[in-house]
Amino acid sequence: MSPVPPPPRHRLAVPPLVLFALVSAAVHGGVFAFVHKRPTREVSAPAFDPTSPALTGETLEVEPAGAEPGAEAAEATPPESAPPVTPGPTTVAPRTTAPSTHAPHASDAPSAPGGAKPALFGAVGVRFATDLATTFTRAFPQAASADAVWITAPFGSAGTADVTLTLDDAGHLTGNAVTGNPSPALRRGIERTLALMGPRTFTARGMTTRLRVVARVGKDDVHDGLHGDVFALSGGSFSGDVGTAFFALPAAGGGRRIDVELRLVP
Repeated sequence: MSPVPPPPRHRLAVPPLVLFALVSAAVHGGVFAFVHKRPTREVSAPAFDPTSPALTGETLEVEPAGAEPGAEAAEATPPESAPPVTPGPTTVAPRTTAPSTHAPHASDAPSAPGGAKPALFGAVGVRFATDLATTFTRAFPQAASADAVWITAPFGSAGTADVTLTLDDAGHLTGNAVTGNPSPALRRGIERTLALMGPRTFTARGMTTRLRVVARVGKDDVHDGLHGDVFALSGGSFSGDVGTAFFALPAAGGGRRIDVELRLVP
């Protein structure tokens, strides 16, 4: 008896497009599973490294104007605190004065009563105040030389005059008197001098100042380009109790030279 053959199997016909889709899905799934199973690296954000060689280099420090060298270092380093010091008993040695080896100066000696300067009266301490007797001496040749009366003044003595001047507390001239035997030219010269001095302030040794004025007219024989040729005038000087001054007229005015001496009298 022959064996009975098994019944035939029926194969399911699968279209090619469906088969491709299944295979593709299987491949992608495997790849996706493989990727998710790999360990992932953590990527850190880039950080700024201040010590990087690319950012370092030589720098130039500029000190501020007026800063002294080493001042910054002194400020940066705090001073070390000194340990507290406990004050102890101190002993002061007695001072000894060494004998002087230099000779005493004249200024070290007490002033003699006769050399003391007299106290001043008038505009003491005022900036433009001047000495009364000195100013009179210097003003006389300026004021008197402009008077034409000297052209005809006779040669020889022009007389003597005693001039009394009075100051107030502010140094202004408040009174004057002219006595003695002055010539007309000398009297006019004194009056012109007082008018020139009127607006100024002065100092003196006292409220009242007395001056004895002696004038003399002489022939001017000096010919140095000033005396005798043109008008000449002295500045006048007063030292101690005596002052002198002069003025010289040109040759056309008689070639006269007038000398004046002034002396303080009590």
